[in-house]
Amino acid sequence: MVERIESGGLEEFNGTVVSVEAETGVDERVQYHIKIDPEGIEVKGPTGALHEWIALSKTASETGVPQGSVVERYLTQIEICISAAKKANTVKEAFELMVGKKFRFKKIKLGKDFDGHKAKEYMVPVALVE
Repeated sequence: MVERIESGGLEEFNGTVVSVEAETGVDERVQYHIKIDPEGIEVKGPTGALHEWIALSKTASETGVPQGSVVERYLTQIEICISAAKKANTVKEAFELMVGKKFRFKKIKLGKDFDGHKAKEYMVPVALVE
């Protein structure tokens, strides 16, 4: 059996959100594709940026998300960083407020371990950097 080695990666960094786009993902669910330009870090690859995808759960909509879901926890972090996000009427509006702003991002587990699968860690904004 080939040994599986856990990848390193960025645990914490400053970065500017370049774009946020709603895309159709698995099971035709909406997911938000967040493109981040990390400060002082060269990202190899065609885009030269870091990417994060936050999907709406099956029971979520643009105007309501289940408490404790990944999207709800990510949305809460956006609201902590940008107070205007609390007044957004849709998930999309709140996420789009990040565009052009620089944040301190930290890798955080947002979901829950389930059925033998470990919850995923996401690059989450934890502070707005002026």
